[in-house]
Amino acid sequence: MAAGLVWFCRAIVFMRPGNFQTSARLRVLLLVGGSLILGIFFTLPSRCQSPAESTESSVTTQTSLKPLTLDELVNLIKQHKKDTQAVLSSVRERSVDFDLDEKTEKKLRKAGADDQLLPEIWKATPKGKASLASLLTTPTGNDIEAPAAQALALQDIQAAGDPRSALELAGDFEKKYPDSSLLSYVYTSEARAHQDQGSLDQAIESARKSLKLDSDNTFSLIILAVALTQPKALKGSSQEVAARLQEADSDATRALTLLDKLKSRPGETDDQFQQRKGALAADAHFALGSVSMQREDYDRALTQYQLAIASTSKPTFQYYYRLAEAYASIGETSKAIDALRKASDLARGTPMQKYVDDFMAELRSR
Repeated sequence: MAAGLVWFCRAIVFMRPGNFQTSARLRVLLLVGGSLILGIFFTLPSRCQSPAESTESSVTTQTSLKPLTLDELVNLIKQHKKDTQAVLSSVRERSVDFDLDEKTEKKLRKAGADDQLLPEIWKATPKGKASLASLLTTPTGNDIEAPAAQALALQDIQAAGDPRSALELAGDFEKKYPDSSLLSYVYTSEARAHQDQGSLDQAIESARKSLKLDSDNTFSLIILAVALTQPKALKGSSQEVAARLQEADSDATRALTLLDKLKSRPGETDDQFQQRKGALAADAHFALGSVSMQREDYDRALTQYQLAIASTSKPTFQYYYRLAEAYASIGETSKAIDALRKASDLARGTPMQKYVDDFMAELRSR
């Protein structure tokens, strides 16, 4: 490296809402990721240096760039208890060589780290930087820039434990940040929450809002395609139904194309990534199969339902149930019953098992 060369790395953004209050909150933060944009600036020497000066400068630069150890950071916090900005500057410039867990958090808090400083330290940890490399990245791999407060708020929505909480947080986000670059992904979470509640019209509305802001939001495309093909959503005139089916067909087809650009998450093994990608593909094929059933194109429906089952290691009972419907529609009763047996096994112990078994009994009586 040239003498006097200095690299400055700037972490642009990170995701999480509100105060960083408890160790439990910290653990949530550690599990969720984000995207990191690094600005690297090269400052060249302003004058010629002698070999001795050059060597001394190089050593100084290497030392200044060495990540802070936990003990060094603790001492730094103690020395600058009234000057948090000085600590932040050092953390951002040098990063740290440890990860944040309950033990290190306790030690840092004892030294004087507060709820404002801890998230900044987390961003500089090895795990934090890896997580940031994915969370503020679109499904197709593009970086998103957003203020930390907005990113953190989105993370809370995604981590919400139930649909109602997710919807409340999403509503708060939209009111507080109406022009946020993250709104498409807030609406994705909102659409999924509505879908989980069985509110298809609201799920469709939220997914459409998401896609207006990012037409390549793969997750919203799939949610919308699946919702549009549900019997409860296919209402209105024949023209309106046909339009919804065409929209679902286009969205699912587009999603399958975009899945080729899907990025793995930090710490995700290739096998885990392929399983996640396969599950998304399965839902897209399932939507295409449902479109074909409504159009009475049973051969295409069979193909798409079979692709849905083949795409994932964990097919749902719905995949086999719809496959059975397609077989029954072309008179392949024995194949339909075989599919229903698998659906019944997957639905065992749930109210849906009786629904599946009743259909199977009906076919056997024919």
